[in-house]
Amino acid sequence: MIVKFDNKKVLVTGGTRGIGKKIAEEFSKNGALVTITGTSKNKPEWCPENINYEQLEIKEGLNWQERADDIVDKYDGFDILINNAGINKVNKIFETNKEDISNILLTNLNAPIYITSSVSKKMLEKKYGYIINIGSIFGVVSKEGRNPYSASKAGLIGVTKTMAIDLGKYNILVNAVSPGFVDTELTRKVLGDEGMEEMKQKIPMNKLATVDDISPIVLFLASEQNKYITGQNIIADGGFTIE
Repeated sequence: MIVKFDNKKVLVTGGTRGIGKKIAEEFSKNGALVTITGTSKNKPEWCPENINYEQLEIKEGLNWQERADDIVDKYDGFDILINNAGINKVNKIFETNKEDISNILLTNLNAPIYITSSVSKKMLEKKYGYIINIGSIFGVVSKEGRNPYSASKAGLIGVTKTMAIDLGKYNILVNAVSPGFVDTELTRKVLGDEGMEEMKQKIPMNKLATVDDISPIVLFLASEQNKYITGQNIIADGGFTIE
């Protein structure tokens, strides 16, 4: 199956590394006009000229909502939105402080809701659009120390359903993709080599995902090959959450 995105405008939040970077590259490779966001003032060195870069730092006290609106207006809206930006901090519940809770929920849940609100207004005019929220298996199951993170991802999966109901009549499809353990720089930092090997043994397929395993799911759901899937959470975890 070939998916093409000729001249479709795509916004990928948190698109500077890991899954977001791969998604952005694949959209661009298939003809899309891609814009990514990141926290740095400078465009990443890997980022080619045909991928636009915009700084969007989501923190309390910053006018990030106004900045998000400015990005949407600058490109006169987007046809496809990938809410990928996310953060995590592993702490058990008795170690979790109000700053951790605030930052994680703000980045992983509040921001996708607000950015979707902003982007969808332009989509309504065209009666066309695709929105993909990047969730996590920790929105479905959990693991020690993932308290605010699990809350944020469970919430994101929940609002995906509401977004799909609100926007469906306008031909705007909204879905979530929830990866399991993906071999990225962040995963290696959190788990370490020993943890990576241990986790492989718990996955029925005996391996972690790569970013190449996740991006095709996102591209399909955001393509015109998908005409009727909306409000769903697609889990890509090698069978980890099989009951």
